[in-house]
Amino acid sequence: MEAASLLVGDIGGTNVRFALASAGVERPRLESVMQLRCAEFPGLAEAALHFLERSEARRPQQALLAVAAPVTGDRVRITNNPWTFSVGTTADALGLSLRVVNDFAAVSRALPLLRGEELAPIGPLPSSRSSPRQVYAVLGPGTGLGVSGLIAEGGGMTVIESEGGHMDFAPIDATEAEVLRLVAERHGRVSAERLVSGMGIVNVYHALCEIAGRPSQADSAEQVAVLAERDPEGLAAQALDRVCAMLGSFAGDIALAFGAWQGVFLHGGVAQKLLPRLQRGAFRQRFETKGRHAPLMRAVPTQLILHPQAGLLGAAAMGLQAASSR
Repeated sequence: MEAASLLVGDIGGTNVRFALASAGVERPRLESVMQLRCAEFPGLAEAALHFLERSEARRPQQALLAVAAPVTGDRVRITNNPWTFSVGTTADALGLSLRVVNDFAAVSRALPLLRGEELAPIGPLPSSRSSPRQVYAVLGPGTGLGVSGLIAEGGGMTVIESEGGHMDFAPIDATEAEVLRLVAERHGRVSAERLVSGMGIVNVYHALCEIAGRPSQADSAEQVAVLAERDPEGLAAQALDRVCAMLGSFAGDIALAFGAWQGVFLHGGVAQKLLPRLQRGAFRQRFETKGRHAPLMRAVPTQLILHPQAGLLGAAAMGLQAASSR
């Protein structure tokens, strides 16, 4: 295939990233990477055209876009932003062949392509179990909470798409039960995403303030982080530590559900910003605390993906593989 022959995109609730991809020696090459704010465009087609018009390369004939939404047909609604689009209509607007997949499915596909320096261990890094069938899970708190899996077997790879972040939140102690009650008063049903995500940081912080009888001083995850830096013992810092602990429990649940004994990977900007707390806090302890299966969980490695464009890399791998098989 020609260089820059595939348009790839990673569309989240807040930001959208585009690149031109081509086959490389060890993994796809990404060129002309651009990040845009979703709120600055009325829809996906307009954002993609903005990128293509500013690219100096010849316009590609094919595209693979990874979106933060379930993909079950022609109509796709991004979960945490207002964009709704038709795959067919968008393909016509862009003048190319278009395939759309879940965003975390693309991240899962990137796992075999990541280098050692593009991963950071969280807790001890036990040797991965040797098995002809390797199963991995990926999850990431961002605007929402993405979940996916990857099965490597017999020289092939199968991506598992999921909406696991929308499972019910399960409290572990009395504080989390009270947080759940307070958040449920505002939102009704409380999913894991409602508490283990960027918006979850705010929800947990507000709940802890209410429990303590103190006024809230932050309305965004960024503001909570600033307060935590100023007062390492305050409620904002406690909220960040609590979200890390909740993420550990949820990651352990996903490992059990998927049978991801070869490893669980965290992805996304929120997880990267929380890395020091994840490494020194309760994440790993909560990940392993699974009753009779605690010994099993202690042998499952947990790592953070550091590659800044893992979603685009995985989308490129999926798109180029499909194109080469035609």
